[in-house]
Amino acid sequence: MVCAVAKDEERRGRPFAPRPDPARIEALRARMTAEGQTVAALAVQIGEDASNVYKVLSGTRAASSGVGHRVAVKLGLKDSPIIEVPVHEIAR
Repeated sequence: MVCAVAKDEERRGRPFAPRPDPARIEALRARMTAEGQTVAALAVQIGEDASNVYKVLSGTRAASSGVGHRVAVKLGLKDSPIIEVPVHEIAR
């Protein structure tokens, strides 16, 4: 089943970016419940705005780029991209 946001992105000609794994979101929610931690407290802990964390966890923010992606990586919902830069470019 393709979500409405993905269909909208396809219509606009944008490439479809995968969303965070629902199993990872559920595992994070279970850990938060076990520890008695709120989303607002988690947002302060990772240094992000609580509204952005709520949006990523609920799926209303795609987490494919920008703030949503940064929040998802900090929460461990997505793997951090590994960017390989050639050594000769670093020395400049």
